[in-house]
Amino acid sequence: MRIDADTIIYAYLFICAALMVFNLFYIFRSKARKEKQHSRVDGWRREIAAQFAALEAGGAVAEEHKKRLARRLRDTNALVPYCGALEEAQAARPQTYARYMESIHAQMLDLASEYSRRQSMERAYFADVIARFPPYTDGKYHPLMEILTAYMENSTVYCRENVLRALSSLGNAQAVETALQVLNDGGYFHHHKLLADRLTDFTGDREALAARLWRHKNAWSGEMMVAVVEFITNCSENYCETFLPLLRDEREDLELRLCAMRYFRRHPYPPARPVLLDCLNGATGANVDLAIVSAAVLDRYPGKDTVAALKRALRHRNWYVRYNAASSLVRLGASKAELQDVFEGNDAFARDILQYMLEEKEMGRV
Repeated sequence: MRIDADTIIYAYLFICAALMVFNLFYIFRSKARKEKQHSRVDGWRREIAAQFAALEAGGAVAEEHKKRLARRLRDTNALVPYCGALEEAQAARPQTYARYMESIHAQMLDLASEYSRRQSMERAYFADVIARFPPYTDGKYHPLMEILTAYMENSTVYCRENVLRALSSLGNAQAVETALQVLNDGGYFHHHKLLADRLTDFTGDREALAARLWRHKNAWSGEMMVAVVEFITNCSENYCETFLPLLRDEREDLELRLCAMRYFRRHPYPPARPVLLDCLNGATGANVDLAIVSAAVLDRYPGKDTVAALKRALRHRNWYVRYNAASSLVRLGASKAELQDVFEGNDAFARDILQYMLEEKEMGRV
């Protein structure tokens, strides 16, 4: 069947007109939704302001307001504007905000139970709400924490991430420990960097949390313990003696050993120097990753033996070892006399990488 040119042109014009009508409809619809959203935020803003005023006058949050929260916030279309208004109030009147959140903790607990029966995306959003506006718990274990932990099962990475953020904001070590146990037992993948970041956000006693989590060293997966060591690296200098054996033990998980090695860069510990030198020289195993990381870590351990080992590493077959060794030599401030034999030597690769690092230092990049 042949289609003439006029039919094609008319069809094309019809499609263009339909697209224009659709775009106009979408623009006006979006504008109407934004206006409606602003109106909802304004409504919540006025209501929250009234409750804040009552608290500041020595009164209490109205029971009608609490009932309205329990009823309306079951719908995310109401929860979103409420959070917008509450965020403004939190920034403007933080002391009154704290008293307000303490007053509505029962309603937040009921809402948490309600959202536990929802789809993963809605659970994730409510967990985000708790992370942004944590109810007052004084750091004690609270039923809310059990409900949030249950959100993690058969869920998404996004939901689990928000739950961890929420639990960290509540500041209870037992709740965080339980959540990580759920992740470990369920075999749920959650990248160790994300886990370490969330643990570092913990608002309670981080030393106590570190001690709790390290007790699981022989029970949890290597990925989980890498996250724990990264968290401890960020928050504690008291694990030098604990982590040093990890460097020596070739039977340990490689990623855990590398993570412990980075700990000794953040927290220099003189007894770690010979072990780090052995890792650089290949005396603790043939894995090149140990040499790569130790070459970077040794910039915190000045000394003639360190400089000598790093100069030898400039001739290593692996480019990353040479790069890190050159960077560490420059960071250590090795003198021209100490580096002269490299520049006068026959190894062009060693000369080039060292010269490159010196130029980077002059430009303030190292």
